[in-house]
Amino acid sequence: MKNKNFILKNVKYFDVETNRILFTKKLFIKDGRISFKSPSNITLYNSIDCKDYTLFPSFIQSHTHICQNLIKGYAEEMQLYEWLKKVVLPYEKNLKKETLSLSCRLSLYELIDSGTTTIVDMGTFENQEIIFEEIENSKITGYSGNVLMDRSFGGVRTGLKHYEEYSRWLIELVKKYKNTKYILCPRFVPGLTEKGIKVLLKLRDEYSLIVHSHSSETISENLFTQKEYNLSNIEFLEKNGILDGKTILAHCIHLSENDRKILKRKNVNVAHCPSANGKLFSGIMDLTGLYREGINVGIGSDGPPCNNNTDQIFEMRLAKHFQNIIYGKNSIKANEIFKMATVNGAKTLGIEKETGSIKENFFADFILVENDINVSSFDKDPSSGFIFSVYPENIKFVFSKGIPLKFNGKVLNYDKTELVKEKKKILKYLFSNRL
Repeated sequence: MKNKNFILKNVKYFDVETNRILFTKKLFIKDGRISFKSPSNITLYNSIDCKDYTLFPSFIQSHTHICQNLIKGYAEEMQLYEWLKKVVLPYEKNLKKETLSLSCRLSLYELIDSGTTTIVDMGTFENQEIIFEEIENSKITGYSGNVLMDRSFGGVRTGLKHYEEYSRWLIELVKKYKNTKYILCPRFVPGLTEKGIKVLLKLRDEYSLIVHSHSSETISENLFTQKEYNLSNIEFLEKNGILDGKTILAHCIHLSENDRKILKRKNVNVAHCPSANGKLFSGIMDLTGLYREGINVGIGSDGPPCNNNTDQIFEMRLAKHFQNIIYGKNSIKANEIFKMATVNGAKTLGIEKETGSIKENFFADFILVENDINVSSFDKDPSSGFIFSVYPENIKFVFSKGIPLKFNGKVLNYDKTELVKEKKKILKYLFSNRL
């Protein structure tokens, strides 16, 4: 395709706010943005007839770990602390550049294939620049940062002087990228000291950065802060100033009434990761309750080894199932869950006026889903029909800022066969001393 602009013809598209399928004869993608208005010169546009598809906004994942892909299947039947100490942290600590690059590419392939075009990623300890490079090469939008864990946990610890110097270097480095943004990534409260938090806040305030962390994922985390500080996880974060800026907290399962009040008062954004919470025996977040209290919740797939996929559709489906089991007919509705995977994810990052919906002059971040015999009708309740019947193979086109990343069912930027070949080769050595 020589030209970057597109005309989409015969478009049935999903309006997230009204939960309705609308129709337009033509939709134009120009300079990476959506327009319902005909441009002056349409001869320079590529054309796609959408009569056999329905157009939806692409997904925004509020919490991922793309560096972890290579250990899918190597950390099974474990709870979080054991999972981290025995497998995940040793793996991340020993990641080499080549291994990290492959892991990111494997994750990014899966993300694109299943319709995600924006991620909030928790990076790793070293070689974070490789993650930035791979995100940029993928042409999705990615927010990521190197991990701060200055309290030893599982034998892993980051030195504060090195962390600050490295972070400043990365902050400057990422300025050269178009689609990649730097965020601060303190791992979780049991891996932080108050001294480390001061360094983190200095960087946050100096560069106006988002803070992205885990919190209250397990009962053990709250037991840790209760023992050390006589506070819950959330109370500790508030007391030390982390919640004073723009903050994204993944999980938030084990919350007291006071914790919830703090999240609401501080406008904290929560990232819900239902499959990871289930696989690691952590619990089920009260998604319905937090939504009704007005707390902004996005959805993410978390790390590949704690759910074994990066599919946002699966996360939405599981989130709805879990809430139906707990709340019955009073459960949160499917349309609100779809918003969490799109509009609310955008709100988490402060980009809701640019993406997450199909609107005039919004970024052309969208997917085209085939009207297949196995896909439910979208006429009565598009959100429910989508969540319960669509799979990645039903997504035939994925666009990120007007750039096609999946076209006619094929992910364009990566050769799947080559990725599998590299993966098989490197897995032979992954847990040896050679990496």
